[in-house]
Amino acid sequence: MKDEIKKLDDMILFLKSFMDSIYKSYGTLSREVVFSAMVIKKTIDILETAKFTLKNYIISVQISLMRLLCDNAIAIESVNELGLEKVMDMINNNIQVNTVMVDEEQNMSDGYLKRKVSERYKGFDRLYRFASSGVHFSKTAIGGAFYEDKDGKIVMNVDCGNKELKKEIIENNGRLITLSKVIVDMLKNIVTTKKKKK
Repeated sequence: MKDEIKKLDDMILFLKSFMDSIYKSYGTLSREVVFSAMVIKKTIDILETAKFTLKNYIISVQISLMRLLCDNAIAIESVNELGLEKVMDMINNNIQVNTVMVDEEQNMSDGYLKRKVSERYKGFDRLYRFASSGVHFSKTAIGGAFYEDKDGKIVMNVDCGNKELKKEIIENNGRLITLSKVIVDMLKNIVTTKKKKK
């Protein structure tokens, strides 16, 4: 698990450096800086918590963290759709993005934004659904509470963690890193696009 934790540490260091470069490029607490700091801080908090889930084999919480990273990407996509100024005004006024109507029948729901992210980042919708299945009570949740022992007997497990799912936990860690890279790429798009329009 040390190698997996190092991957998270490396991503956290990269995110901090990325935030520094955004701040330096604007030089003030512009909307771009504030929005980026909000997203990057939340991403770093999630990755720091992911280290704990790795060390303790807590796959259920790890999958929930994956869903939170998906939500970060969805928040960035709302900026692509509505513009940074409008989204920041909505955040400051406690207005949810899903109250905005895209057309007469479609609001700007998580599902709508998820589809938009998936157009540029193939597989994002599958990852979102997988992470959602871990958050809600589902077959994934049932699978964490039971396992098959070496004799083929089904054993209940209500202790913390799932050491028997080490392979899956490592795969999920890779997904957390990939989602972090998607978040960075999406933020770069917003920051550079907005700077060009000034």
